[in-house]
Amino acid sequence: MFEYTMPCGGFKTLTTMTDTTIKFDSPVYEQRYCAAIQILEDPRWAHEIKKVTEFGCAEMRLFQLMRRIENIEHVLQVDIDHELLRTYLSRINPLCSDYLRQRQSPLHVEVLQGSVADSAVELRNTDAVIALELIEHVYDDVLSKIPINIFGFMQPKIVIFSTPNSDFNIIFTRLKSLLSNGFRHHDHKFEWTREEFKNWCLGITEKYPNYMFSVLGVGEPPAGLESVGHVSQIALFVRKDMLGMPLMEPLTLKPLPVGESPYKILHAVDFPFYKDTRSLEEKIWVEVQSELHSCTLNEANYDDEKCAYKMSIALLLKRLEHMGATRNILDQLLAEHKKQIENDFVLIEEEENDSNNSESNIFAEEEDNSIKPVCETEEENWDT
Repeated sequence: MFEYTMPCGGFKTLTTMTDTTIKFDSPVYEQRYCAAIQILEDPRWAHEIKKVTEFGCAEMRLFQLMRRIENIEHVLQVDIDHELLRTYLSRINPLCSDYLRQRQSPLHVEVLQGSVADSAVELRNTDAVIALELIEHVYDDVLSKIPINIFGFMQPKIVIFSTPNSDFNIIFTRLKSLLSNGFRHHDHKFEWTREEFKNWCLGITEKYPNYMFSVLGVGEPPAGLESVGHVSQIALFVRKDMLGMPLMEPLTLKPLPVGESPYKILHAVDFPFYKDTRSLEEKIWVEVQSELHSCTLNEANYDDEKCAYKMSIALLLKRLEHMGATRNILDQLLAEHKKQIENDFVLIEEEENDSNNSESNIFAEEEDNSIKPVCETEEENWDT
């Protein structure tokens, strides 16, 4: 096991309980989704996560959040329920906003009907596996095959499981909200205590020593009942090379089952994306122009003695370093575009600023170019 903390420090939630009800704010399913997204975006491995397979995707709600992650380029939405998938197929389609503000990397999405227990070529090269509130819905024969498929065949970099914490059910018992089968859902085959879930995870890492796991939870217990733990427990499995540790066993390509693929592709789409072909210098120069223009909108940056606005090159570099800008690149661009530099400041003269302002150009044309910006030290006749 290893200790894991959410990259953003987790999130604040509120649980309130009366004699008859319990309320989670935000809803527990949203907390699970937010936890999964935070894990996917963890900077320790985010750049390595290109392909994500979600088993038990159901209504494909999590996908609406995953689609925003630029590093992810391929998503498989997998569920065994054909009718459920058919009902929500359109949820993977690009929106109008995806065409207006296009991604900067490709995104290919497929909806597959199939079982989490089955290995297939479609699952190869998966970097992250997500299975939220899935394992409690399967019988023992399928449950026993899940680790074989995910950790033995797929061998992803990270795996996220969530399942109900039955230790919490004592609260639901008080509220008389458990079903006649003794569980929270009519289709649940079991609900594990925290100890049972931990033992299941330990069994996986013993069989597949390339992985370590950490147990988390969402859905805070009510005040005074902290001993029952979270309403939903999460296990995060991470392949050791993602943690800077050597693998215990080599990663080998496992053979595919004989015969046709057990998965059926129901729908596939490609999202629009914009490929920026500009050079780094061209991209930086556009931002330099924007920063210099913004500088002229603040009168505090105006130097009366120089009759010009001033912007520190150090500040300019700080604002552009996220793009890969360096002092050498900035110096080269400023020289190429004949910008005046003095004492490590870029000087932006008023005439230069106004020439880049469309409203000033239109105004100047209407007045037949008779009005020109002048310095306070120059004489001017406002009566003409």
